[in-house]
Amino acid sequence: MFLSDEFVYVDLNKTGSVSVLNWLHALEFPPRQVTHHLKPDEAIASSGILKFATIRNPWDYYLSLWSYGVKRKRKSGPYLALTRFRPLKSRGYTQNPFRAVCGFVPALLAAARQDWTANLHLYADPNNPDAFRTWLRKVMDPKLAPLLSGAYYSSRLHSHSGLYSYRFCNLYCAGSKTLHSGHLRDPQSLAEWAEENCYIDRFLHTESLAADFRSVMIDHRLARAETLDTVIGAGKPMNASRSAAAKRSDFYDMETRQLVADRESLIINRFGYEFMEE
Repeated sequence: MFLSDEFVYVDLNKTGSVSVLNWLHALEFPPRQVTHHLKPDEAIASSGILKFATIRNPWDYYLSLWSYGVKRKRKSGPYLALTRFRPLKSRGYTQNPFRAVCGFVPALLAAARQDWTANLHLYADPNNPDAFRTWLRKVMDPKLAPLLSGAYYSSRLHSHSGLYSYRFCNLYCAGSKTLHSGHLRDPQSLAEWAEENCYIDRFLHTESLAADFRSVMIDHRLARAETLDTVIGAGKPMNASRSAAAKRSDFYDMETRQLVADRESLIINRFGYEFMEE
């Protein structure tokens, strides 16, 4: 989160947030607070200042998330969750203490079924589509949700929606209590809740990040066009990932394409995303 007197930018990992934060710093906005992946408090979310965020094609999002785990390993949440058992980490006590406790046994059972060495090998080669597909099936498996995130599991979104949808709702929507209540039991109820509670005014798409950033800055008179030309330059993301669209068709087969389509319908339908062939 980058909070200034005029706006707040809420950053979700693997959506181009590094580039946006670099641009904001380069434009010399005086920040009141800069904390990665932090949700603004209710007073800020409901205030009249501009609130913008970044969003990404779900197929590219998961490919980028896996690639980041291959390269950075210990800094990747799914990597840590799938390569070692951490019984007391990321259980979701803050969001719903009761469901966090209830999720401990399912986490133990899921851990008992894991081959940690085999999971570690899924991160060995950034050019291995089979490893990515196996990893994706694990991340999308509802039975492994208690390993990935206790909060995600206790919300019960894992029964019908993917981790990306949960992260979207948890960061970009007000009403955390309802999100973690277990009452959003199907994609339709989740979509309706997200539509009503999303507090973000403008979304920047990773696929057109520079143009969208420029549009927000100019539309809200936050920066001049010539200044943006200097700061953004050619407009390419500063943290371009190996998971760029050029690799999408090589890594996804029909099964995994459909798996993302089914589990991430919230984001796909809301933003009109499609799997684009190269």
